[in-house]
Amino acid sequence: MSPKMDGLSSESSEESSHSGTSGSRRIVKNTEEYRKRRDRNNQAVKRSRLKTKKKTQEMVDRVTQLRNENEELEENIKILNKELGLLKGLFLEHAGNAHGVRLNEAELARMLDEDLEVDKGVALLMNLSQGSSPQNKWN
Repeated sequence: MSPKMDGLSSESSEESSHSGTSGSRRIVKNTEEYRKRRDRNNQAVKRSRLKTKKKTQEMVDRVTQLRNENEELEENIKILNKELGLLKGLFLEHAGNAHGVRLNEAELARMLDEDLEVDKGVALLMNLSQGSSPQNKWN
């Protein structure tokens, strides 16, 4: 005789019957046991669907939060790039005029190359944050 499985036993021939495969049992409909099982199953399905719905909503909320944060960071990058350009211009003007220092072409080119490297890094970060593949725009 097989062990009980969730309240079913092979002793109750009125409420269960064996199908052709071993271990599978069926409960006769319209019995109290069947109704209890259906009610428990319906409650479990309801809980599962609510849990899935909650997880999905939390994920949507998180995506929205991250997108907003990303937009703020990208705006900060734009502002900082403008500030960098302004400060660089002020520095070059101040260094050239106030102190009598003249930057030769090689020094100026080196400074501009460093800025180009910074611009490449910023562009790469922006591309990665937007989920696109990095593209080499300068070479």
